[in-house]
Amino acid sequence: MIFVGLDRYFHPKSVRFAPSKITTYSSNPEWEIPPLSPREKQPITEILSQKFTYLDKGSQSYVFVSEDQKYVLKFLKQGKLHPQTWLAYIPFSFNPYYKEFLALQEKLRRTYQAQKIAFTEFKEQTGLLYVHLNRTHHLNKNIVLIDKKGKKHTLSLDNACFSLQKKADLFYPQLQSMLQQNDIEGVKKVISSLFCLVDCFVKKGVADHDPIMKKNFGLIENQVIQFDIGRMRLDPRRLTPSEYQQRIGKLTNSLKKWITINSPELLPYYEQNLKFYSGV
Repeated sequence: MIFVGLDRYFHPKSVRFAPSKITTYSSNPEWEIPPLSPREKQPITEILSQKFTYLDKGSQSYVFVSEDQKYVLKFLKQGKLHPQTWLAYIPFSFNPYYKEFLALQEKLRRTYQAQKIAFTEFKEQTGLLYVHLNRTHHLNKNIVLIDKKGKKHTLSLDNACFSLQKKADLFYPQLQSMLQQNDIEGVKKVISSLFCLVDCFVKKGVADHDPIMKKNFGLIENQVIQFDIGRMRLDPRRLTPSEYQQRIGKLTNSLKKWITINSPELLPYYEQNLKFYSGV
């Protein structure tokens, strides 16, 4: 209780967004991303010249959307990854903050690893344009962020861990909209795109990616992506044919349920794709 009391006295909690909550002071070679070439950097710089407005927050990130509504910036919450008190560094077995520090070290490793894997292995499948995971000096770029109350904040991107991603429409609402417009061929393209995406993930050993499509999958011009990358990791173990079939079926099962309710005439097309990709 002594440790808890000291922490609350010296570190009162704040619920408002502030640049300090996404500012990083650390750098680790393990999370280094190769600098962009001048040709690659130009379009990214142009995108980041826009103001970005608060859109949402998740368990790991604050999310901001660009002025043209085409891109999102996701800033990792540093307070969720690093101790907020000096008491965490006192290695006593009875110190609850030290135990929290050890857990945060593992959480940080998994989070940064997921970001790097998504960017280096699955750019197209996640809509990622760039990730920045260390404190650096080469970006030389300030950005204006507008919080949910309309207050402007200027932040050096060299001092933040973030991902820049194409903005996607939520998976099921977009499918519903296509059905309402009687765009059956468009829906079929989306179904095929989803199977192609899942097939890619399974074959490359992506594990622990979140299959909740209504929250974490979306569409960019009828191309399915997984925009939530926080749990992505690679499992080097090769799946047996039966395991592969089960994984494909499991990850697309929610789509089957949705089709059954909303457009049962498309079930044969779903089954056709399932058979093609799983070999059932």
